[in-house]
Amino acid sequence: MLSFFSDTHINFVSKRFICFAISSVLIIASIVTYIQKKDEAYGIDFAGGQIQEYRFAEPIATDDLRATLKEINLDDAVIQQFDQYPENVIIRTQKDTYDEVSTIFKKNFSYNPFEILRIEKVGPVVGKALRKAAVLAIIFALGGILIYVGFRFKHFDFGVAGVIALLHDVIITLGLLLFLGRQIDLLVVTALLTIAGYSINDTIIIYDRVRENMVTRNKNSLAEIINMSINQTLGRTILTTITTLLVVTTLFFRGGEVLNTFALCLIIGFIAGTYSTIFIASPLVLAWESRRIKKK
Repeated sequence: MLSFFSDTHINFVSKRFICFAISSVLIIASIVTYIQKKDEAYGIDFAGGQIQEYRFAEPIATDDLRATLKEINLDDAVIQQFDQYPENVIIRTQKDTYDEVSTIFKKNFSYNPFEILRIEKVGPVVGKALRKAAVLAIIFALGGILIYVGFRFKHFDFGVAGVIALLHDVIITLGLLLFLGRQIDLLVVTALLTIAGYSINDTIIIYDRVRENMVTRNKNSLAEIINMSINQTLGRTILTTITTLLVVTTLFFRGGEVLNTFALCLIIGFIAGTYSTIFIASPLVLAWESRRIKKK
């Protein structure tokens, strides 16, 4: 498969300012989307709320469930069903609505008896604590990556550029998720940390090749070395992304409602990560080095 990308000579570096502009617009749009959503951006894990799970004798259509919940003004309730177990239904609400939901279900679905599998409630205090812990987890992960990359390449420009690329991936992924009407929960945080690990792995491979080429081809300019390094690792980057996306896309379509947002987050993040690895991380190093040379 690598033979398809064995001898590319694409000038990636020349497109860096266009890519910087596109990424800036996407990041600003993502931040604006987050600000507009406010508390609606968070799922029950972080905002607090209640999860109710029922098992009906026979499967019930989601539209019927939605129409029933509208009768008690729960238009914003999240309804989840499973392809493997269509008779199971999960209702997620921002408040304690168990009495109202169970009562209306008994009234409207008397022909289809059900049993209650679980009732879980997450208080706002717990949700706030989980939100803080999630933010700290991401910050510590990015900080650890910065230190590792900085020491590995003996130059913190590489580490800072790598972390900026990761922040780029995380912010754009969250922005697109919120734009598509999804919410941030613990599974999304898990996906974001996965994306960070995936993206920095790709970036380090290119950095390694840059370091090798700086020794063996020291007569070339830094721009030429970075271009050469990206082209030399392009096949590996694209093939890794394609095979990973095959798995995650399958999970998105066949993994059920519970994993749907998680899989969507990974799909967006892996694409953004591949883009930032090629067009953001290494070109940032070049931009900083070029500015230093001009100052000297």
